[in-house]
Amino acid sequence: MNLASALSALVRRGRPKVTLPSEPRPITAAEVEVIAPPPALQYREPVAGAAADGIRPATAHNDSIDVVRFFAAAGVVFTHSIESPFFDRWGNLFRFAVPFFLFASLYFQTLSLRRNRDRTLGGYVAARFHRLYLPFLAWSVIYLFARDLKRMTVLHLPAVHLDPGLLWKGTEYHLWFLPFLLAASVVLATVHKLVLDRNRSVRWILIPLAVGAGFAIATVPMPSHWNELFDNPTYAYVQFWRSLPTVLWAMAFAWLMALEPVVHQVPIGVGIVGIGIAIVFLAQQALHGIQLIPRAMTGLGCMLAALAPWSHGPVMHTLARLGRYGYGVYLSHVLIVELIRVATSRAHLGPSPAVDVLNFAISFAGSLALVALLARSRWTAWLNG
Repeated sequence: MNLASALSALVRRGRPKVTLPSEPRPITAAEVEVIAPPPALQYREPVAGAAADGIRPATAHNDSIDVVRFFAAAGVVFTHSIESPFFDRWGNLFRFAVPFFLFASLYFQTLSLRRNRDRTLGGYVAARFHRLYLPFLAWSVIYLFARDLKRMTVLHLPAVHLDPGLLWKGTEYHLWFLPFLLAASVVLATVHKLVLDRNRSVRWILIPLAVGAGFAIATVPMPSHWNELFDNPTYAYVQFWRSLPTVLWAMAFAWLMALEPVVHQVPIGVGIVGIGIAIVFLAQQALHGIQLIPRAMTGLGCMLAALAPWSHGPVMHTLARLGRYGYGVYLSHVLIVELIRVATSRAHLGPSPAVDVLNFAISFAGSLALVALLARSRWTAWLNG
């Protein structure tokens, strides 16, 4: 039975229809191919000769992924908007964007690698370089110009010192994520092409190794000379180190969930458990500061919640449409955050909860508008990642 016949049969039996987006959406760097089948549709391994016969796995877009991406984008804007002591600790309740993006990206990349076996390792790496590193370079130039303008006109400081490390650390405090994700993507693709494509059962060795390595790294203290202040040369390395357990567990999750003979949707009960996991470990970091294992667990919890089959009403669809711009919001929002800080400083408004909330609201809305504007042209849409 082909896909059209299967869908028609589902409708006749009164089951929910698969809803596809009504308008084109930008493809994000955290998503190569979104494949989240509804309960009645499953991704099945193609049989021999399937490609020649025109058989394709059933696929459908899952709005839940984009809804979680919307809240992740809002969370990262909030954590970068706050300056007052009131939010100093509780801001960690919203630090789940990076762990979720890592889990989602590596999961969907594994599905893509599995489905596109004819793509060479070199071709995949080149595609990831184009999708991740070129936007990184462009935004690094944009933020370098913005920082120099602020330093020379507002802070009366010299221009930013240029050094080769900026090519993998970036010129603003959030850009480190793109080179890190690129490196993780290359590692994932290399393991898949050289090992898992030849013998998928090796994953049962790789999964415990990745989980164990994540725990081991989490117990190793960060080098004492590393500093997490942005102007310090080691800032990006602190972020790399904090994300290593997450990326290892994200690979293990992808190998476990995306390489099954049939890729099933996560049950709604597991999605609820995922929400609980995320809340518990975010609260733990709010009480005790950023910790590597709880940080990774928030990514796992958000991913489980995103893969569950939630009902999709008008509110969910609206949030999903906005969430498709989430990665572009991540890339662009610091421009507006820093602009608001300059404006509030000129207005002699010191750090306060009210100013933090104002900065967040303007920065989130402004970055959504900016990303939507960039997405309207093929000449600028690639800047959204």
